[in-house]
Amino acid sequence: MTPTPRIPVLVIGGYLGAGKTTLINNLLSSATQRIAVVVNDFGSVNVDASLIRERHNDTIELTNGCICCAVGESLADVLFSILERTELPDIVVIEASGVANPAAVAAFAHIEGFHHLGNVVLVDATHALETAHDSLVGRTFALQVQAAHLLAITKSDQSTDSVISEVRSIVSSLAPSTPLVLTTSATLSSLMMNMAPHVDSVVTEAHTEFSTTTLSHVSAQDEKQLLAFLQNFPPNVVRAKGVVELASGDHRLVQKVGGTISISPTELPPTGIVLISLK
Repeated sequence: MTPTPRIPVLVIGGYLGAGKTTLINNLLSSATQRIAVVVNDFGSVNVDASLIRERHNDTIELTNGCICCAVGESLADVLFSILERTELPDIVVIEASGVANPAAVAAFAHIEGFHHLGNVVLVDATHALETAHDSLVGRTFALQVQAAHLLAITKSDQSTDSVISEVRSIVSSLAPSTPLVLTTSATLSSLMMNMAPHVDSVVTEAHTEFSTTTLSHVSAQDEKQLLAFLQNFPPNVVRAKGVVELASGDHRLVQKVGGTISISPTELPPTGIVLISLK
């Protein structure tokens, strides 16, 4: 019996104003394959009216075979609904919120029926320095960059060479092993369409010195004990993610990138913790 193919999922992240909406518009208008784009809000994506075939409550059907789905209460529900479609998409592209950690969004890409291609994070050349040094949002910016499998500096045509050099330096210090490309608004769409089928190979080539381990049965009394557990990972563990059940029955999504750890409430079922380590 031939196994059901898993739909590749690509997550697009980046801080507010980095160019994610521009990219989504370009992808939908120039698609040559069936793309399911998942966004937080239809209002931010001005889909060309000539492309719209039908419009439902939370879904726009396009004439080129693509669909645009808005996230209501649950991203998981949106992905399950995509699996129920008569014509499955060739790829799912999820636009993460401008303040979201793409690594947390990517956890949904491991739902059965899908597989995670990677996270592409856009960095706005015109505001990255200000954002990176901001006391309130600097940590969010850092987490987004560190969650990337490919980094794209956008709006380079609107910035100076010296500023771009500083942005490169900051981004490279946060994610030294992550591939970095320089793009303009005009090249974003072609970058994604050419790269999407090959993200697996990009990630593999960039991480040939890494290994993956899954801790299948992880539990903790409370968040304090869970934090201590994560802090005691060997120094060669560079990333960790998963959903853990506390003694109270509550679930926590855990993310560890380098020395940065986040623990947040979630309704996702326990998954254990996936560790990415230096060999």
